[in-house]
Amino acid sequence: MSALRNVFARTVRTSLARNAVSVRPVAALAARANFMVAHMDRRTFATHLPNDFTHPDASLVRAQQLVDEGASFHSNGMVPMAMSSFQKSINERPTASAHYNMGVCYFEMKDYQSAIHSFEESLKLEDSPDVHVNLAVAHIQFNGNKNDALKHFRAAANLAPEDVEIQFNLAAASEAVGDFDTAITAYAAAESLGMEKAGLHLRNVKTKKFAQLMKEAEVRETKQ
Repeated sequence: MSALRNVFARTVRTSLARNAVSVRPVAALAARANFMVAHMDRRTFATHLPNDFTHPDASLVRAQQLVDEGASFHSNGMVPMAMSSFQKSINERPTASAHYNMGVCYFEMKDYQSAIHSFEESLKLEDSPDVHVNLAVAHIQFNGNKNDALKHFRAAANLAPEDVEIQFNLAAASEAVGDFDTAITAYAAAESLGMEKAGLHLRNVKTKKFAQLMKEAEVRETKQ
């Protein structure tokens, strides 16, 4: 597994979608996820995501009830029963929140491949920065896929440019693969949003960028 995992600033956002949600996955991947993930305190489940129930009908109402039921089971540590309720909700009427919550459960079980599938299904129904964050970390946990992780961190940053943790993680992932320009931009954004340690990382990556430019200049001189 690559060194990419040692730099991040947060864990996955494992939260079941609850009401007008701040949905993010479970806790502390920092040590294991070779990213040094930042801080993650948003641990609520999603009982619905914003666009799930705009025009409710009987089927959607039942799907919502099953998501609520699953969230309640999960909060009491009854994960298999929670997953059963979420699956029943999906069978009744697929919603972003039900698929999201299934992904959270799979992630907690360390079944990252299934978590990726569930988060992708959620994303098909509603574009969400939290789902992109979860997909990024799940890809890293599953097979260390840097390209997919970066793709989803970029998408998350585009959707939520004021999210300091997303900016930090985008910077850390970019630095890890040698994209210092993106890393500098994202660390600067994180610092401006109030993350003090981003400033230290920013100075370090600027040093790396300078060294890279000096090396490139030496190569050019050697070729002349």
